Amino acid sequence: MKRKRPRMAFPRPMADLLQEGVAIAGLAGRLRDVEIWRHWPEVVGPVVASRSQPLRIINGTLTVVVSSGPWMQELSFLKGVMKEKLNERLGAEVVREIVLRSGKVAVAEPAPVEEPPRRKPLTPQEEEFIAKQSTAIEDPETREAFAALMRASFESGTEKRQ
Repeated sequence: MKRKRPRMAFPRPMADLLQEGVAIAGLAGRLRDVEIWRHWPEVVGPVVASRSQPLRIINGTLTVVVSSGPWMQELSFLKGVMKEKLNERLGAEVVREIVLRSGKVAVAEPAPVEEPPRRKPLTPQEEEFIAKQSTAIEDPETREAFAALMRASFESGTEKRQ
């Protein structure tokens, strides 16, 4: 008689499998180290983050690149606070020491600001059309709001031209 194969266990969630793989590979500590870069602007604030950035962390020593001498002097006074805040945010003592180094800090490019679309002047036919459509509305406030909406629609070019 043929043996029955053991019943297959339910599939495990992918998140559990990834966590197990990370633990086996010994990457959990390194992944926590990488969190420093993500939390840096929140921990030090936007002004300091624009003048400094983490470079590397080796054996608990975080090297931070600073844009200038005056900023390096300022941050040397704040090392203890930065270390404390980072470790608090990371939930463990990941950073044991902070070393400041002068260098070029990469500045994030600001997002391009889109110009608002240019408004097109209304033709006399469009003005007449708006007046004709809005006269049927009895309430003056609603009539004016409707007319303003129609004008904005024609000016932006979203409405079909007559």
